[in-house]
Amino acid sequence: MSNFELPKVMGFDLHQSPLRDLMMQDPMKIRPEGVGPLRDGGTAPVGPSSPGGFESFLADSVGKVAELQADVQAKTRGLALGEDVEVHDVMLAASKSEVAFNLLLEVRNKLVDAWEKLSRSSV
Repeated sequence: MSNFELPKVMGFDLHQSPLRDLMMQDPMKIRPEGVGPLRDGGTAPVGPSSPGGFESFLADSVGKVAELQADVQAKTRGLALGEDVEVHDVMLAASKSEVAFNLLLEVRNKLVDAWEKLSRSSV
């Protein structure tokens, strides 16, 4: 059996996510967070809800990609040394690592693009 499990994406695990609670509510009462004042006088959260925010999320993501790459290296080394490693486990780990790396690369490209647009804008 392989240990191929994709990392959970927050909001898309319908059994254990806030999205499940939103699906159970009346559609007329659902509003996105960070849009402005609520009808009852309260305010919606504007920033990220987790401590550390985007910076810690990005650092964790880089760490997870590095872990996936180390896992591929260990499995490849084990396969080359004749240890009890299945070829399909190595291929799955390599594919998972490649997808995670490509996603991280695209996020980086979007951040660089956004920074370039901000630096070109006049204040």
